[in-house]
Amino acid sequence: MPHASPSIIILAVLLPIAAAGQTATQPLNVSYCDVVASPADYNQKILSVDVVLSPGFHSLFLYPEGCAPREDYDVATEAILPTSWESLPNGKRLRALLKHGRNAKVTVVGTFESGEKRYGLDGQRFRFSISYIKSVLPDSKGRV
Repeated sequence: MPHASPSIIILAVLLPIAAAGQTATQPLNVSYCDVVASPADYNQKILSVDVVLSPGFHSLFLYPEGCAPREDYDVATEAILPTSWESLPNGKRLRALLKHGRNAKVTVVGTFESGEKRYGLDGQRFRFSISYIKSVLPDSKGRV
């Protein structure tokens, strides 16, 4: 009976572990309208979402275009950019829009937070900590 080499045995043990680790870090591609409709289902999850980023006086706001905030529909989300966000792909493009007070349609990856407390200086209902900026387009609606 042939003997398996130690390196083959190690690979056989480590490959399933490595594959499991990769799938655990993949973001969920979801509609942000679904996220704010069922926030407990997405709390502390890494998500990929299409949203609008809007510069505010104290904070950067994030909201879903298809279900924008209204007086009777609180989807206020504080957007947190990573420390070196301007050096990320699409960071300079986003900076140019926000610097001029313009909204940006973006696809971003990050961690969603929902809890009993309010977030940020403006008391948003949710927080979304962005880790990657996939795409940036100017919002056709113009300025905030």
